[in-house]
Amino acid sequence: MSDPSKVLLFGSFSEDETCSLLNKKPSNPHKPDKRKETTANLPNLGVMFGSFSDIRDSQVVFSTGAGDTPPYTNQKGSNFRALQVLDDNDEKDGKVIPKNQYYKDAPVVDAQGITPRGLINSGNLCFLNATLQALLACFPFIQLLLGLRKRNIPKVGYPILTAFAEFIGEFDVVGGTNSKKKDNVEIEADRPFNPTMFEVVLRKFTPDVSCSTSGRPRQEDAQEFLSFIMDQMHDELLKLGGKSHLDERNPTLISTSEDDEWETVGRKNKSAVTRTQSFFPSELRSIFGGELQSTVKAKGNKASVTVEPFLLLHLDISGEVIRTIEDALRLFSTPETLDEYRAATAVKVGVVAARKFINIKTLPKIMILHLKRFSYGSYGSTKLHKAVHFPLDLALSRDLLVPSNVEGRRYELVATVTHQGREASKGHYTADVRYPNGQWLRFDDASLTTISTSKVLHEQAYVLFYKQL
Repeated sequence: MSDPSKVLLFGSFSEDETCSLLNKKPSNPHKPDKRKETTANLPNLGVMFGSFSDIRDSQVVFSTGAGDTPPYTNQKGSNFRALQVLDDNDEKDGKVIPKNQYYKDAPVVDAQGITPRGLINSGNLCFLNATLQALLACFPFIQLLLGLRKRNIPKVGYPILTAFAEFIGEFDVVGGTNSKKKDNVEIEADRPFNPTMFEVVLRKFTPDVSCSTSGRPRQEDAQEFLSFIMDQMHDELLKLGGKSHLDERNPTLISTSEDDEWETVGRKNKSAVTRTQSFFPSELRSIFGGELQSTVKAKGNKASVTVEPFLLLHLDISGEVIRTIEDALRLFSTPETLDEYRAATAVKVGVVAARKFINIKTLPKIMILHLKRFSYGSYGSTKLHKAVHFPLDLALSRDLLVPSNVEGRRYELVATVTHQGREASKGHYTADVRYPNGQWLRFDDASLTTISTSKVLHEQAYVLFYKQL
């Protein structure tokens, strides 16, 4: 092309689209256009190929041109057409597309109950954006947030609930999900926005950092942020329901010692002293919450059983034998030898040898698995760059579960959060999200791209979200 100011366009376009590209008025100016007009620097369009309504496992984006600030940062509900198509081969070193490129609008395919939107990163906020997008892959969580919109949440004292209620209000809710896979996958997306409603939440998460959604001086750990907001949301839901999380953490206020400890008879008529950590249920725990049962067996003593709740499972992947997520779960439930265990009912005074077993007593609807890739010490953080295979469909081993509870142990992957970089304080987070029709989207801040399952299973994931079948 001799003239760099000219652009070649290949494909089929409507009359309005053609007139818009040529800066001409349509022949029927009174004909309404369902899509709002977007502005773009046309010489930056490059070359466009093909029909944009039938694209599979490709990256379909809208580009404003390098360095441009989108003029629609905080606008909602405007759909826009694909202006550039990139092959899977254009993905390199985990970087899918430039930061200033945004996803296309296409005919509606209802997925997850809401229309997806990218989240703008104004500086070191990808840990926030990736975490939020992964949570939105969990349909029960979306239902929880939509319910919060209908509740009278006080403006003071409920920063997490207030932020999430405002956040879900930025998304269009679409009705009637379709879980059948289609050969031609088309997805509608709204314009990206800046999640400024989490300003107060971020300040509470890192009180030592003065900057928040307008830009931060450092990166944060996405798993730590996820754990923080889930714990805080649970506490606020309890408070909203008239219960105090302080009561929950002080069992003497809600139960007697007789309630907390009792003797049970298990298999082979062997008895055990069982203690259950008191906790109140919440709408959040009904989605992500499960129970772990820790059993300690010491010679000459009754088995000691402790039951405690969890929202995430933290899995050690450092061992040489850990190559898959199933290996990590197997290690999680491997018996541990306690050399200096002091039993409460020991026949002999002093310490005794004991064995500790951990099993899952109650399975959650959404299971979150945290792969422990980071370690922290006096010299800072180090990252474990190790391939760990994880499947789309996960069947939990019976050995991982309490023998009396082996139902509901099949799960399917719905989201992943991945960290790219060598240190927790640096690098970049992205989220891969599965829609009910089987299509996967990669959320890279404001950018949304369709990806194949082979790119989802990249073996470098940091946090995995599985839905119970």
